Amino acid sequence: MEFDPRRIAVKTIDAVAYAVVLTGVVFLLTALVSYAAGGGLPGSKWLMFFLGFAMLGYASLKLRPKAAWKDGDDGGLFTGDGEQVGIAKAVSGVLDRVLPPRLRPGPNERPSNGTKLFLAAVGILLTSFLMEVALGINY
Repeated sequence: MEFDPRRIAVKTIDAVAYAVVLTGVVFLLTALVSYAAGGGLPGSKWLMFFLGFAMLGYASLKLRPKAAWKDGDDGGLFTGDGEQVGIAKAVSGVLDRVLPPRLRPGPNERPSNGTKLFLAAVGILLTSFLMEVALGINY
């Protein structure tokens, strides 16, 4: 596939939307778990911190290129590898309904699952950082 600089923003919309939605879902879930355990928002901040680093490690493994001796695609950022499930499928469905047809990325133009997960992990870590620094949520 050729590199088209005019469509790079369109190609990344899916990944950024996925990262924002997953960060929000993780925040809500960690807040519920933390409040149920009596930790409040500081507990949520710590849960997001550790979960973000775990997701970052897993996403780094998913982003590695495939070995040359394996059949199939060679990996990369915009391969669209793997079937979309869960939040990725929901976000892609909403974007397909919202964006006009000429701006929708095709299946080959969508970011890989590893790229989406990596951006979501960065978003989760950034949210945890901002909760501590900007909002002053500490123990």
